[in-house]
Amino acid sequence: MFKNLIKLSLLISSLAIANTTSHSFFEDITSKAGLPTQVRYSIVIVDYNGDGLPDILTPDALFENITSHRKIMFRDVTAETGLKKYLVKNNVYLTVADLNNDGRPDIITNSGFVLLQTPDHRFIEHSKELGLHISPNTNTLSIGDLNGDGWVDIIAAQNENYEKSQFFPPQVFLNNHGISFTEVSHLMGFDQYPNYSRGIIWADFDNDRQPDIFFSNYRLRPNSLFKGHHGVFKEESALYGVKGIYNPKEYYDPKTKQYYGPMWGHSTGSVWADFNNDGNLDLWVSKLAHKYVGPANGSTDIRGYVCDDSKIYQNMGAPDYHFVDRRKESGIPLKIIAGPGVYQGDELWYQAAAADFDNDGKIDMFVSQVYNLNYANSFLFQNLGNFKFKNIADEQKISLIDSISGVWADFDNDGKMDLITAGRSALNKAPQLHLFHNVIQNGNHYLKIKLIGTKSGQNPITTQVRVFTSIGLIMRQYEGTTGTVGQQNDPVLHFGLGPQTHIQKIEIRWSSGATQVLHNIQADQLLTITEKDESK
Repeated sequence: MFKNLIKLSLLISSLAIANTTSHSFFEDITSKAGLPTQVRYSIVIVDYNGDGLPDILTPDALFENITSHRKIMFRDVTAETGLKKYLVKNNVYLTVADLNNDGRPDIITNSGFVLLQTPDHRFIEHSKELGLHISPNTNTLSIGDLNGDGWVDIIAAQNENYEKSQFFPPQVFLNNHGISFTEVSHLMGFDQYPNYSRGIIWADFDNDRQPDIFFSNYRLRPNSLFKGHHGVFKEESALYGVKGIYNPKEYYDPKTKQYYGPMWGHSTGSVWADFNNDGNLDLWVSKLAHKYVGPANGSTDIRGYVCDDSKIYQNMGAPDYHFVDRRKESGIPLKIIAGPGVYQGDELWYQAAAADFDNDGKIDMFVSQVYNLNYANSFLFQNLGNFKFKNIADEQKISLIDSISGVWADFDNDGKMDLITAGRSALNKAPQLHLFHNVIQNGNHYLKIKLIGTKSGQNPITTQVRVFTSIGLIMRQYEGTTGTVGQQNDPVLHFGLGPQTHIQKIEIRWSSGATQVLHNIQADQLLTITEKDESK
């Protein structure tokens, strides 16, 4: 009798698990939400008017979030905010930052416009007044506080000259208290590293309260990690193990009778995130890795040998904070190198964006792939713990072909992260915008935190927030840009808590160096925390 009850219990449990995995986690509500379906290849989330609802900024439009009673809805406010003459579809990449610390987000474009927001929520061009001369060759923008003065600075990475195999160093601009900008590229050391960078992301990966900056470098170039040393930055990617792989004699090709091997790779979108909840920021590096080796146009295509694979680096923590690649044991298989009849496609990872979509306390990853190919579909990697991931994009019907964009935001403030991306629903279909509303029903809890910096400024990038519950630590950081081409998630920090309803302690390590601690917080709410130095 007792054994039969155990068998019945196990059967019920297995049915419940199977039923849970078959449920839909996302619903495509693009049209219902009033958004146009035309594709947008770069997306920035910003609450431009301060009403507590995250809005959507694309290369050619600003969509105000007018959600009411949990019904997600947007309206196009491009014209009324004065942006229509500055935004040009798919020829502009954007980054948002409060450049003058007035509490209103401003817009910087790679075409050189600097659009400051007025109190009535209009945007006025101020690049000349600010002395901010961004090169028209700019490919991606990034923001952070280089010198710890509480004012956001700007890094502009350049395109390559493909015909001449020529690369250019990034421009670096220091913010002079919101009054003007000074280009200091030659003083900061970045000018010694010309590259074709597809993404620039900031973090304090070694917990020393200094900003560090990772450059995702394309065209078979080593990645760069600039370690902050009190306003001085040193390129130390090799020291920490994130430069990429260079082993030009790993493979021997019997047809050409030559040796080949990986030569760094084509890095695109990267993300800092604590994947194993140990309080150390790990590093996800998306790359385009060609996998074909064989005849092509009368010669031999050897690109499959020379392209390094995407990486999932674990931060090993103190004292060295060295990184170890966990890709092979991650559950995300490596693409095979093969020729005709065996070749199965390239690894075409591009944008990368992190969020805990199922509120289980483990941060997950959305990764897009590019090109109109039947295998260039996007992924949703669910974090299973211990650096194991499972792609559930197909079963959740959010897999798209040929997508560059992808960011996370809680558009209806229900505590669950929604996804907005773009791509083709099938091969050769027209690319379209897609807003996937998170409708998961698993009973997990959450906490959201809006940070307002004072000494750290209105953009407290690299600020870490550590949430302690009875089952451990969950850590997030205030990030500026994520992935590639300056895209940005919702700046409100989101923590999945699983079954936990009570938070023992919240520790905020502000980018200014201040520390702030809160105790005994209840789950399922939005906290607004203003910086206060409690370390003295």
